[in-house]
Amino acid sequence: MNFLAIECSSETLSLAAANDLDAWYFESAGGALTSSALIPACLNGLTQLDLEFASLDAILFGKGPGSFTGLRTACSVAQGFSYAHKIKTLGFDSLLTLAQSTRQFKPEFTKVLSILDARMGQLYVGAYEWVDKRWQVILSPELLSPEEVSPPLSWTQAPTQPPFLLASNISIGEQEPLFHALQRHSHCYESMQLSPRADALIELAKIHLSRPDNATSSFNDFSLPTPFYLRDKVAQTTLERLHSRLDTLPKTS
Repeated sequence: MNFLAIECSSETLSLAAANDLDAWYFESAGGALTSSALIPACLNGLTQLDLEFASLDAILFGKGPGSFTGLRTACSVAQGFSYAHKIKTLGFDSLLTLAQSTRQFKPEFTKVLSILDARMGQLYVGAYEWVDKRWQVILSPELLSPEEVSPPLSWTQAPTQPPFLLASNISIGEQEPLFHALQRHSHCYESMQLSPRADALIELAKIHLSRPDNATSSFNDFSLPTPFYLRDKVAQTTLERLHSRLDTLPKTS
């Protein structure tokens, strides 16, 4: 099958395309640069694989949760391509995409706790387990403070459990509250800093569409890719930021 994949739910712009014989991958800084780089890079990727829009089976996109601007950009571009060229679309949870992304680097881990920076002192968190060559959702995506994060109980209760992988687009070493929260629940994990990758979207699509009941019923209608938000607020007010700073100051008697 032929796919074009767009993933920009974090601060990284990740694009991929694939046909039955070859694949193309592109990655760059996202954020404010995403909107200017995304479309030219997609067109270049299709050219590299000698693909035309008419030959695509679907446009894949990371639907969130994640960066508000990134999700809207990904959905807007997928929507434009879909409408103009009559191509169906298929979106995947960005935390699941992050779990799939780890399989390129650490395939020995079958349990992945995925974490994305949600800004404003919060995190997007989901847990996934690789069983029978597909992912099972153990914890659906949640919006949590670092202190609230914990792995699934089934991953930590048995002392002989193999370690799980904590995958995040932020450095765990720079997140002291998150580090201490995890240490309270388990010492049996490894961490990896990584953003969701667009080529993982292609692998997820192949896995998903390999099931006969998903092969024809999973695609969105033309031009209808939509983001998945756990929070529709993207920034704090000046007063909220001030209160947040005051809350971190030492209390005096």
